[in-house]
Amino acid sequence: MGIVVAARVPGFARTQFIVNRYRDERQRLALEWNRRGLDALKSSPQAAVADFQTSLSYRDDDGSRFLLARALAAANRPSEAAAQLQTLAAAGPGNADVNLELARIAAGRGDIEAAIRDYHAAIDGVWMSTPLASRRNARVELSRFLMNEGREEQAQAELIALVADLPPDPAQLIDAGRLLAESGATARALALYRRALSIDPSNAAASRLAGELEFRAGDMRSARADLRHAMTLGALDDGGRQLLDVSERVLALDPFVDRLSLGARARRAKRVLDAAVARLERCRAAWEADGRVTAKLADIEMRLTAGRFAVQTFERRPDSIDEAMAIAFDIEKLPSGACGAGTTDDRALAVIGAQHPGPSQ
Repeated sequence: MGIVVAARVPGFARTQFIVNRYRDERQRLALEWNRRGLDALKSSPQAAVADFQTSLSYRDDDGSRFLLARALAAANRPSEAAAQLQTLAAAGPGNADVNLELARIAAGRGDIEAAIRDYHAAIDGVWMSTPLASRRNARVELSRFLMNEGREEQAQAELIALVADLPPDPAQLIDAGRLLAESGATARALALYRRALSIDPSNAAASRLAGELEFRAGDMRSARADLRHAMTLGALDDGGRQLLDVSERVLALDPFVDRLSLGARARRAKRVLDAAVARLERCRAAWEADGRVTAKLADIEMRLTAGRFAVQTFERRPDSIDEAMAIAFDIEKLPSGACGAGTTDDRALAVIGAQHPGPSQ
């Protein structure tokens, strides 16, 4: 028996060697076709599909199947991609990467509820790499999807959860703030910009974005301070500079600011009315040719002719300030398209009029 066994050992060894070589070769070919598929995925998804299918024919594993699903989705074959992903999800329901791809496919076909469910499964699942960053990115993607679908309140809820998970990184705080502002949660967005500035006071982007939100909220003093800070940092774009100019003019012109003396209020009212009348003269020809505003224009001119609008009159009769401001705001409400872009004072008056509409004729 010993002689027989000894005689057969070399044969078994040769067989095992051949089997191992065969298995190694199939693995090598699977890896090679996967590499080809990854190279082709961005430029030629259809070719990538064929490459990954070939890879699977040599070695059927979850990684190759996942790559095939991504290629099918990129090749606009979502049903086939979903079938591959569902096979993977059945074997590993907590696979976050698989659930994220399923969420994207559901979003693409307009199945909102399925997309939300799969996004949440991804957020709560197990990621193959960089779990914290991947989880945050998935929540951001879900928030954008919800905003695109008009579900701002749900998007805000997701973003609030995102904020609780953010590190003290100004760039990430600013990105989350932008999303919150886009969803309508401006107060929370402003708080994030403030948090970013507390970490990095020289962050011009946070200062610029904070100034814009404050401007939109009507807080001209804070807007001016933040926009000036961004300008001192050398990072104020043209749009931000316009906001700064308008905020400064609002603060210089607004006659309704608290604790103004009567004389100061009268002088500001006169400047506001003069700026509005300048616009009236600049746009008169265009407005006279526009039948839609002819009656309004005639009414404004009649009120200007009938009234007495001087600083001394405003000081003697403070109620005449309201009358003058009503005329100024009515001028600013006339269409601007007919006479070109307005001046900084025009934009400032529009802001003041929105903040203090008052009586209008």
